Amino acid sequence: MGSSKEQPRGRKRDADATRAALLDAARELFGRHGYAAVTLRDIGERAGADGSLVARYFGGKAALYRSAVAEDGRESAASPGGVAPGAYTAEALRRADLRGTPGPLVQALLSQGSAPEVRASAAEEMRDRLVSPLAARLALGGADDPVAGAEVLVACLVGVISLRTSGLFDGLSRVDPEVVGAVLESAARAWPAVATYVPGTDASTGPAADGAGDGPNPSVDDGAP
Repeated sequence: MGSSKEQPRGRKRDADATRAALLDAARELFGRHGYAAVTLRDIGERAGADGSLVARYFGGKAALYRSAVAEDGRESAASPGGVAPGAYTAEALRRADLRGTPGPLVQALLSQGSAPEVRASAAEEMRDRLVSPLAARLALGGADDPVAGAEVLVACLVGVISLRTSGLFDGLSRVDPEVVGAVLESAARAWPAVATYVPGTDASTGPAADGAGDGPNPSVDDGAP
């Protein structure tokens, strides 16, 4: 028989394992079906645990969703030194392809069925982990409104992930993740020029003249993935 000191440690390990199983199950189910369609019973059955334990370990369904979103965001967090949209996009698409779903973070951003606090939490995760570091990069490149540029690029990424996993666009599903990443990287490099372009002006003063056109430009293409 184990000592009294061993028993609490065993219970702690069991509790940690149960909590982790519930979180993993929630990430999978929320990432596939969204917030509204998943019940605590569904999560418990997938985790092999009692769904009522969600309240004990997380505080409720909405809190569990926020934990799933935060965990998803941590796994795809930008590097501390900055963010490269090409590499980030390629990795995000590989992860989405592997699980066959957009994931809880993207689902929370797009689903109107998500609780308001859940969507707000997802937006905050995305701002902290991707929008802000990307905006800092655009600011260094001379963008007048780097936050807007970062949000446009992130919106493109979210849309690509969502539509790629939907199966509605065969071409998009076939494109290599690195190719999609290169498109986003090119867009990030072009943003300062595009953002200052005034439609209807002479082509010589438009974005193509600043390296944002279709052709290669050594000043912006060096180091591209």
